[in-house]
Amino acid sequence: MSSSTKDDAPRPPSKSVEPTKVNTAPQQASTSPGDGAHIPADQIRDPSEVDYNDPNINVVEVPAEKKRSPTFKEQVFGYAKVIRGKAFGKSNVKKHGEQVLRGEETIPVKRRRGSTSD
Repeated sequence: MSSSTKDDAPRPPSKSVEPTKVNTAPQQASTSPGDGAHIPADQIRDPSEVDYNDPNINVVEVPAEKKRSPTFKEQVFGYAKVIRGKAFGKSNVKKHGEQVLRGEETIPVKRRRGSTSD
């Protein structure tokens, strides 16, 4: 009986399937000099100077810098100003809140009374 349970047991994959063979070398990180990871400054050109039809030139355009997004604290402040401005009919308060939400303005820093840093 013990021999029949041994035959019914699942066989390990190494006994039932051929091993996978890989014919290509593993990909390596770029560690050698001159591998193209670094672009010398004299090869960087202004887009207006580049011929886009030249097959020997690879053009990479970097997008303009994005405005900084407001922090969570600034978002809370901005939304509070917008709601307060709408509720009390003060358009200048609402506009200030919208500017904070767009990242154009920052929130004012309140100084503590009686601070030793004065």
